[in-house]
This record gives sequence, C-alpha cells and structure tokens, in this order.
Amino acid sequence: MAKKTELVAVEAKDLQIIEYRGQRVATTEQLAAGYGATEKMISNNFSRNQNRFIEGKHYFDVEGEELQSLKNLPSLRGVVDKRTPRLKLWTERGAANHAKMLETDRAWEYYNDLTEFYFTQRDTKALPAPVELSKLEIIQIALESEKGRLAAEERADHAERTKSQISRKREASALGKLSAATRKCRDLEERLGESVKHATITKVENLTNGEYKFTPLRKWCRENGVEAVDVPDPRYGSVKAWPAAAWMAIYGIDLKSLFGEKK
Repeated sequence: MAKKTELVAVEAKDLQIIEYRGQRVATTEQLAAGYGATEKMISNNFSRNQNRFIEGKHYFDVEGEELQSLKNLPSLRGVVDKRTPRLKLWTERGAANHAKMLETDRAWEYYNDLTEFYFTQRDTKALPAPVELSKLEIIQIALESEKGRLAAEERADHAERTKSQISRKREASALGKLSAATRKCRDLEERLGESVKHATITKVENLTNGEYKFTPLRKWCRENGVEAVDVPDPRYGSVKAWPAAAWMAIYGIDLKSLFGEKK
C-alpha cells in the first residue's frame, strides 16, 4: 500500500471529474500528485500566500451537509476521503497559482494538461485548442506592470515638481539673505564712518591726502543743532563721524562724490 506522501499521478484526461457550482474543480490530492508535490506542500503554499487566493474564484471550502452530499455521490467514490471534515476544491485559477508557486517543469506541464483536457469540459478531439489561461494572466501582469510604470512616472514628476519648488524657495531665500547682507554691510560702513551721510576725519584724510581738524566740524554741529555719531575704532575704541553737511560747510568736501553714493 502506497504511503500518503507517495501520490500516484493520473493523466489529466483520465482524472475523475468533480463538478462544483457549475465548474470543474480538483482536489488537493489530485494537484499534488500531478504536480509532483505532496498535499502538505500544496497546503503550506496556500497558507503562506493566502493573499493570492480568493474564495469562490481560486478555491471553494466545502464542509457540513454540503460536503456530506458530495461524499455520497457515486462519481466521487474513492476520490474524497469519507473521514475528512472539510474539503478544499481548486478551480482552474487556483491550480494556476499553485503551478506558479511550485515553479517546476512538471507542475507547469501538468497544469497545461489540466487546462487542455480537464477544466475545459469538452471533447478534446472535436474542438480546437483553447486559449491557455497563462496567456491571459500574462496580459494581466503586463497591465499591472504598465499601471505600476505610470504610477512611478507620476511619483517622479511629483518629486521633480517638489524639487523645483524647493529650488525656487531656496533661491528666494538666498536673495533675501543677500539683500539683508547688503543692508548689513551698509550699516557697518556707516558705523565705521565711511558713508555719504557721515565720515570720520581719518577716512576723509585717507582719500584726499589732506589734514583736517575736528574743532571746526564740532563747532558747526553745535551751532546747527546736529550731532556727530560714534563709530567703532580699533585704536581709540570709538571716534566721531561728522555729518555730510558739516564737511561741505567747513571744508567743501562732498561725501557723495568722495565715497560714491550707494544704492
């Protein structure tokens, strides 16, 4: 007597026909024997990949009174174990999934035979060869692949748009920082006493090669109610930067011409 794991394959055209809900189905034992596997392998593959199977499309679970009615059919005598409390019946699509998961030449050859001689429910001599399910599945895979490609392109376009937006924001930020830096430089120049509004005696002397006294500048500021500004100086800590009007009135020096008006 053969062990349970030593299943004897039956040619697809000679399989005991099992029909359930208007279509032909195969038992786990029939698939295992034909595919060169064991029932345990078929069951394990199903358990590990249940997301690939849809009940009613890839398989049927039969139990209770419905299973008992199947067991009592004379045509299934010896095919369905009378002690089994639950029976799983595989449709053509379910059989295809198992062939894919086993991925052996024998499994694919037997599946092709099932498609040719068993699931089609016809006289193989009278009708032309049917379209193989695998071709239909290839088309479905191609469609899914195209959908995936389009989705990837959309994600890439979105990423490019986002990148462009970020680039523009960074550019605007950089211009803002540059503008702020320019203003800061101007402020610093004014604080250091070299601007069109105020200038220290040292700055003016360096550019004109002349010598100037602060006393007349201070006197003019007092008489006109104008104050000089203090600016940092590395030698004295701070010095006075005298206003442009004082320089013009006392020494005839135009700070705008001397330093160049900065916009």
